[in-house]
Amino acid sequence: MSPADETTPAALGYRMPAEWEPHAATWLSWPHNPETWPGKVETAPPVWVEIVRALVPGEDVHLLVRDEEVEAQARALLGAAGLVSPRLHLHRVLTNDGAWMRDVGPTFVTP
Repeated sequence: MSPADETTPAALGYRMPAEWEPHAATWLSWPHNPETWPGKVETAPPVWVEIVRALVPGEDVHLLVRDEEVEAQARALLGAAGLVSPRLHLHRVLTNDGAWMRDVGPTFVTP
């Protein structure tokens, strides 16, 4: 084993937690890109509303919104669904499109 192998996160006792393990929050990105959702970009946001509805009773949800326009759309749809909650946090961050951030964003390891 090389010295570099001994300093990997796994060698140091870290691991990637499974998606079903206890966690502090779920991070999502609001869908908005017509190239990702050809002919369906209007149908994706209501699905995100339902995802938030399922998550927010049990954990914090952090939602990335690309810009002011996307944030306004997300707030309007979430508000109309009665999902204004102290557990819901919107963050204006430039994104390419909507996703579960575990698939496309930074991930965390635990000892």
